[in-house]
Amino acid sequence: MSDQARTANTHSLQKSPINTTDLSGAQLPRDLFEEFIERAQEESELLDMVRVEPLARKEMAKPKIGVPELSGGTRAEDGSRPETSSATSGAVEFNVTGQYYYIKYDLKEDAVENTMSDEQVANLILSHFERAWANDVQNLAINAGRTGSSLPASLNDKFDGWIAIAEGNDTASDRIGIDADGETVDTMPTYIHTDTGDAAGTAQPVNTDLFNSMIQTVPERFRDEDEQVIMLSKSQLQAYHSGLTERNDGLGVVVLQGDSDVTPFGHDLVGVSYWPDDIAMLINPDQLAFGPYEAMEITQTTDSDKTMDEALHSRTLLEGQFDLQIEELQSGALATNIQAP
Repeated sequence: MSDQARTANTHSLQKSPINTTDLSGAQLPRDLFEEFIERAQEESELLDMVRVEPLARKEMAKPKIGVPELSGGTRAEDGSRPETSSATSGAVEFNVTGQYYYIKYDLKEDAVENTMSDEQVANLILSHFERAWANDVQNLAINAGRTGSSLPASLNDKFDGWIAIAEGNDTASDRIGIDADGETVDTMPTYIHTDTGDAAGTAQPVNTDLFNSMIQTVPERFRDEDEQVIMLSKSQLQAYHSGLTERNDGLGVVVLQGDSDVTPFGHDLVGVSYWPDDIAMLINPDQLAFGPYEAMEITQTTDSDKTMDEALHSRTLLEGQFDLQIEELQSGALATNIQAP
């Protein structure tokens, strides 16, 4: 992750003491919300790479200015200038309306009885939510709404993750492309990794041709090996590394000994938990945005029939709203139909 993205994502917050009284309000205070999001980022390999855009309102638009490959024109010595440069405006839309997500945590009384202070209990509960929230959001950010998603229909209908947006599921935004015709862009450039180059062909394994074709699929003005990475499943990455060790050359030895990272054409390979085996994405992680709505709620019950019957110290519920976006679809490439590892 670049220093610029990390700086934009988080504030340098110290872990301040938390008391159980902080868990009883209807909404997390702003400082605790910011600290929670930062800690959740640290628990997720993917959220720690992308840009976080806290949302003060449920619906927010990020303005975009589209600059085509050529904006200007020319004229004769005595001619007029009938055409002007037209930087067309558009917007990337965040909308968390109705997109509630909650996690419950039941803490057994025996686990904390006579062993922890209120502050320690509160930190234990909040630490659980940080890990659980990071885990769930990463899964949803990758898989929600995409073709072939195995998530429950209730989640696929509610959220669109980054792969789904790359496939064209974001109909609310008005992204301006780089073509001179000024048409909007609805999908990410896509490469089909089969022997025939179309969906009817036979899926091919992760190999050099995959990486080269993904890079070639991205418009040249967006190619940047220093900032872009290739995301794929951890199983695919392991299989690719295993295949390299079978080579009878220096690269095979380096990979086997773990002395150096493999960077095809200068691009880092990033294995991501929950990433589907048949898809890869070439992208600058700073183009991927996670927008948590600032009104995150946490409530705790300690004296209900449920807590009494099940000998619980407390039942705590965390609920929030968030949306996901890709700022510039043409800045990346999606690869599909990759052979299983």
